[in-house]
Amino acid sequence: MRLTDFFGRRTKPVFRPGEILKLRSGGHPMTATWSGPVLFAPGNWLICQWFSDAGELQQEMFPEETLERVRRDVRAA
Repeated sequence: MRLTDFFGRRTKPVFRPGEILKLRSGGHPMTATWSGPVLFAPGNWLICQWFSDAGELQQEMFPEETLERVRRDVRAA
């Protein structure tokens, strides 16, 4: 895994793929599927997947500072 971003800044991921996360502002539990630096912004980003209330698979990319771990006894939806 690369530990520097596009700008040469050292980046060490806080979260790893497979972890259950949620937005700090709330929302559904999500499963991280990818973590790392991107070309368009500094820092680490994660791709997360979750199921909507209607049961549809959703996927989005988030900067890691907007996410937090979900308690281990909570399952991703």
